[in-house]
Amino acid sequence: MTFDKIKKIYLSKKKETVSHNFIKEIFDEIKTEYKKEKRKEGKDANQSWNSWSGKALQGLIKFIVEDYVFSLKYPIGITDDTALRNKKLSAELDKVRRNIEIFYDSYSIIPDADIIIYDKTNFKIIAVLSCKASLRERVAQAAYWKLKFQYNDTTKGILYYLLSTDNDGDFLSIGEDISRDRIIVEYGEIDKAYIFRDIPESDKVKNFSKIFDDFKKLFNQWFKYKND
Repeated sequence: MTFDKIKKIYLSKKKETVSHNFIKEIFDEIKTEYKKEKRKEGKDANQSWNSWSGKALQGLIKFIVEDYVFSLKYPIGITDDTALRNKKLSAELDKVRRNIEIFYDSYSIIPDADIIIYDKTNFKIIAVLSCKASLRERVAQAAYWKLKFQYNDTTKGILYYLLSTDNDGDFLSIGEDISRDRIIVEYGEIDKAYIFRDIPESDKVKNFSKIFDDFKKLFNQWFKYKND
């Protein structure tokens, strides 16, 4: 199972209505085919899937976000933390790095960021997206990075979003049964979470299908404000 094949499945399905379970449906289809391939190779299908699917999910989400963002025709760039940690950067990415780096005394580091969306006209960071199948470890990490952003004039305006298939079901309940992670998102510093399954929605926790309208509003406001 190659990533090109995953992209083809997505591109064929994107012609249909994008539902709450859009990514989950794609991954259910991929999972069945992937496990068949691994069994034929004589490998442990479940173990192999668990190690492979996380990176595949991140890759697919990044592709979907890029596909949509670039269709809006705004001067937007997309990169990630791995690219910005390279010692040799292009002039553009070096400027992007300077707008997201976090300082500890004389040291600077790049925060965890699977997707970094930035304005190509001034290299300012618009938003950071963190993508995981399970968010149990990532929620607290994301809240930490968002807090660090707020301490610096350069980074304090950066939005921090979580995207997940929520394999652990942490976002399925509200009220008395609400999970620790959902509490952190609902009432803490993280800007929004977009979940790839049916969940009770709020202003800060939404189904993934809502991200497209939210992005359109975000970019319209960003570039309108800059040009006013």
